[in-house]
Amino acid sequence: MNQSRRNMLKMGGMTLAMIPIVALAAKNEGIRTSMKYKDTPEGDKKCENCNLFVPGASPTAPGGCKVFPNDTEISPNGYCMAWAKKA
Repeated sequence: MNQSRRNMLKMGGMTLAMIPIVALAAKNEGIRTSMKYKDTPEGDKKCENCNLFVPGASPTAPGGCKVFPNDTEISPNGYCMAWAKKA
């Protein structure tokens, strides 16, 4: 096998292996910015008492949000414009 072809295959394999790692690190920064998300509450409005919040493993652990798909780093004490009081 040609040496340059071997190097190309190695680099291609490493690139493919890195794709899931990069995807897991995504936090939907674009949506966070457009929804004015912040890690601190706005008065008594915070993610843990929002209808869209998906709680994490424990009450203080980060969770998810129905507005931010695949983002699992939402603080229970956070806030964004989509806040809707839990019923």
